Amino acid sequence: MFKKILAAIAVTAGLLLAAPAAANAVDYTNGAQCSFDVSVAQAGGNATLICIPGTWSPGEAITWTVTGQDGSSFTLASFHSAASSLSFTKHSNGDGSDVLSVKLPAGATGTYSIVGVGQTSGHQCSATLTVLPADQSSTVLDPGSGLPHTGSVVATWAAWMGGSLIALGLIALAIVAWARKVRES
Repeated sequence: MFKKILAAIAVTAGLLLAAPAAANAVDYTNGAQCSFDVSVAQAGGNATLICIPGTWSPGEAITWTVTGQDGSSFTLASFHSAASSLSFTKHSNGDGSDVLSVKLPAGATGTYSIVGVGQTSGHQCSATLTVLPADQSSTVLDPGSGLPHTGSVVATWAAWMGGSLIALGLIALAIVAWARKVRES
């Protein structure tokens, strides 16, 4: 009887200690991330950076900065700068969302980073855009599932291995119990 109680206490303690792990997956209180409508764009084309409602405080001033090879030649919301990197400030919508239209220069190539920093919330949101030369076709090898990343670092094979070991342990316990019952009768 004591072994059963001890086993129940061990299982309960394991469940209580494991439950908060799911709550620590991603810090959602800092606002959502922004993303481009495309991950790969052609030079000379357009891309749109979309921030969902709640990313920023309502009406918050956001400072956007583009960095990359010749980042100053980008055009953000009809604003062009001659500096080495482009910086632009605009306000978020009433629901905390923002849409930023980006016009890519005709000679752009490589990876560009666009970072937005909320001036009141301090929330920082970055997105990257890969720009291919105008004469090269764009192909996305893995567009992803469209689901948000939950922060899990456990490999899929490890989860299946753990589940399999638990199943094998339960089968072994059932066989031992059956063998004990056969010996007693």
